[in-house]
Amino acid sequence: MKFFYKHFTQRVIMFFLLIGITVSSATILNSWAIHEEFTPTEKVPPIPSWIKKTVGWWAGGQVTEIEFIEGITYLIDNRIIVITDSPTFKDTDNATESVDYVIPKWIKNNARWWADGDIPDTAFVSGLQWLIKNGIMQVSLERISFIPIEDVKISRFVAGDKHNLTHLFSSLFETYVNPNSYVRDADGIKKWTSPILGLNPYKMDRYNEIALWHDDSQSAVVIFPLFTATAYADDGFYDYFGGKCDGCTTTTIKVPEFRYTSSGNAIQAFDLLGYDIINDATLDQNPDILKRYDKVIMLHNEYVTRDMFDAVTSHPKVIYLYPNALYAEIDVNYIDNTITLIRGHDYPPEDPVSNGFDWEFDNTHPFEFDNDCANMELYPIRDPRSNGSLHWMTNCYPDLVFYADNEGAYSLLKIIKEL
Repeated sequence: MKFFYKHFTQRVIMFFLLIGITVSSATILNSWAIHEEFTPTEKVPPIPSWIKKTVGWWAGGQVTEIEFIEGITYLIDNRIIVITDSPTFKDTDNATESVDYVIPKWIKNNARWWADGDIPDTAFVSGLQWLIKNGIMQVSLERISFIPIEDVKISRFVAGDKHNLTHLFSSLFETYVNPNSYVRDADGIKKWTSPILGLNPYKMDRYNEIALWHDDSQSAVVIFPLFTATAYADDGFYDYFGGKCDGCTTTTIKVPEFRYTSSGNAIQAFDLLGYDIINDATLDQNPDILKRYDKVIMLHNEYVTRDMFDAVTSHPKVIYLYPNALYAEIDVNYIDNTITLIRGHDYPPEDPVSNGFDWEFDNTHPFEFDNDCANMELYPIRDPRSNGSLHWMTNCYPDLVFYADNEGAYSLLKIIKEL
């Protein structure tokens, strides 16, 4: 759970700008006859003349590949075409070996045609899209974006200069990544760890339908799982569960990272849409704060205190948006800034128990590990602790939905607003 899962890689191939695959250079050259058979339907911003000169010089062997890459990078940085996070290439002219940072030979031919005026700017840019669409380049079309980063609003919880972010793709929200926020799996494949969501300024009408900006008829609060984020961090409970640390059933509260385990995508979405946000510690120290709100939205709040459990389950309207909420009991020491595992998640060893509160509505199994959410729904429960009021739970773990599923995210957020 340290990084995004397999189906995200299937949806968006995220590593290469221009990748020729499973075809010979001759096949690619034939496919590139777009100035004869492909008419672009959209205009693109004008490409500076110096880039065309640089490309022509590179095609003629007068400058290095570095200068060529700098020209392509300019197009990326200025949203003339946005496809990738790094100018990495593979040599497909050598069938037995792939070498990073070698530009396939057929690209040089295309560059020469463009520099010589045989194909226009629109064909040069649209041609890349055509090659992508036809599977010759493995880059998602959703990466194409002409939205200046200055016009994109990101969550207040995301620190740093947004101009340093790399556009990943578009869905309901614009999705960006910090170029350094990744890990590599056993195969060396890069996995992004902390996507950053932003509001597309051209979708404000759509956002208005799911946001609380102008809705004074209800008050809703989202509980960020600070304690759960700490449990999954280094030297946390999961190092204990994994046998790495015998003493990690007590751990220092960490500055949270917005990751899969801490509902990182959901918390950004709700913040961008005008929901009030509080964290576990705020709720634990002032349980009555929930009485100010008509609706409480729980995220992956897996580790909570007894006071939190009582305050949440007794509230008249709760949406448990993530399975595995209210799963294990902890104690918090605010002087030492630590949390300690008390009961739950098969702890303590001498008296193992699944749910630390013996909560009859625990839906960890079988729903926690369904992150595809292909059949996502909210189903009702009536918790007697809330005097029989109707609460709602989901049948899957929806964190990936918020950035990868346009209609799924919209539908879910619309339902949550209307409940």
